[in-house]
Amino acid sequence: MTSYLTDNLKKISECVRPLSNYLLVQRLDYEHPFLAVVGITLHKGVVVATGPGQRVRRKVRFNLCESQLSTQRALYFEDGDETGAVRPMQYKVGDIVEFSPRNQIEWEFMGEKLLFIRSKACYGTSSEEADKGLMWQQSAGYDKNGNWLGASP
Repeated sequence: MTSYLTDNLKKISECVRPLSNYLLVQRLDYEHPFLAVVGITLHKGVVVATGPGQRVRRKVRFNLCESQLSTQRALYFEDGDETGAVRPMQYKVGDIVEFSPRNQIEWEFMGEKLLFIRSKACYGTSSEEADKGLMWQQSAGYDKNGNWLGASP
């Protein structure tokens, strides 16, 4: 496997720490092999640095019924006070990620053009197959190997 982290990117990785759930990514030249929808573009890049993760918030109940005593229909939102716990990042330095072109913050540092993106803007990682697309157009709920991605029964 080819390492996309040059010596300069390794130095940047040691001295930069993004906030919250942000990733510092260097964009790679890439065209998705089979996603050809007008208006949809994906970018691919190598993760240079990651933040510590996002803080977990308490869940707040929202009743869907008129009666406040009913417990059958309610939604819970993470909208309360912070609990102090941190949801760890699922990406690490050196991972290859496909990400949305929206909400990027461009930054030039030590001669490199880098991007800050949120971890939720990433569609997946691939440390092994850097030249293949990560998004797989198949029956909903299955990955490339035919494994079910849905919730456990």
